[in-house]
Amino acid sequence: MPEHRLHLRQATAGDVPALLSLMDSVLKWLVAQGRPEQWGTVPFSQQAGFPERVADWTSQGVITVAERGGACVGLLAAAPVVPPRVPDGVVPEGSMFIHSVMTDRGPDGCGVGSALLAHAEHLAKAQGAPALALDHWAGSPELGRIYDEHGYVRVAEYTDGQGESADRNLVRVRRLKGR
Repeated sequence: MPEHRLHLRQATAGDVPALLSLMDSVLKWLVAQGRPEQWGTVPFSQQAGFPERVADWTSQGVITVAERGGACVGLLAAAPVVPPRVPDGVVPEGSMFIHSVMTDRGPDGCGVGSALLAHAEHLAKAQGAPALALDHWAGSPELGRIYDEHGYVRVAEYTDGQGESADRNLVRVRRLKGR
């Protein structure tokens, strides 16, 4: 009988190919769903500098990998650094920022997103962060629903980029109890 238990661990340099493969498969799924405007159509593994960025995040301990049966089925990139694209002052100082959560879009990905968000809370509490924060594409009601269900409150909206390539994004914050 195959192993179906979910295992979370800090990603290593050896995980970079599997992480990029997962990211590419999620992008392919989004495009197949008619949502190329969320992340475009160029696979992450083929975007200039992106594989190196993933390797760098991995070396800094920013990425958590989720595995089932030894296969990568999800990733969490979280760090106490708010990206410069997020408007100043909307994220409480000292918060843990979730830069990315991605999960396998097949049956092996079931429940992985919730487990990774719970892990992000654990990481944030361990660092004494007052809150978790994230931003996401505003064009996805599904993302809004998921983050609402996990207690993330919308605190701001901003536009990233210019002209026709500009994306509307939402910033959400989840205050941690006792903080």
